[in-house]
Amino acid sequence: MGKSGAAALQEWCRVACSGYPGVDITNMSSAWRDGRAFCAVIHRYRPDILHWGEVDTRHWARNCHLAFTVAEEQLGIPRLLDVEDVVSHPSPDRLSILTYISQFYHKLAHSGPDSGISSLSQSPA
Repeated sequence: MGKSGAAALQEWCRVACSGYPGVDITNMSSAWRDGRAFCAVIHRYRPDILHWGEVDTRHWARNCHLAFTVAEEQLGIPRLLDVEDVVSHPSPDRLSILTYISQFYHKLAHSGPDSGISSLSQSPA
């Protein structure tokens, strides 16, 4: 039996983020704190709107702000999370992350003929 619901969404994120150094989706809470996973999901599917070189391991708030701004302005995904709510808590609210990331899934998972596969060659690894 395949995964469904939150487990399926986490698996989609894990696959989307594979190949991005230091981005490991082990959960739908603390794995997102540094903002790099949000950026990786966007970059995997739309490398034309988010440049991976702008993502910095030391600047969590800036990474989240970048991802949330690009998602809102370029993808039409409403900003459902506050940067501080993500970076300031050891375990950001799982349901809030799931709700926000589900918007990415609906927007990006079937957005192109290859569903992000061609951008695998563009991942930074």
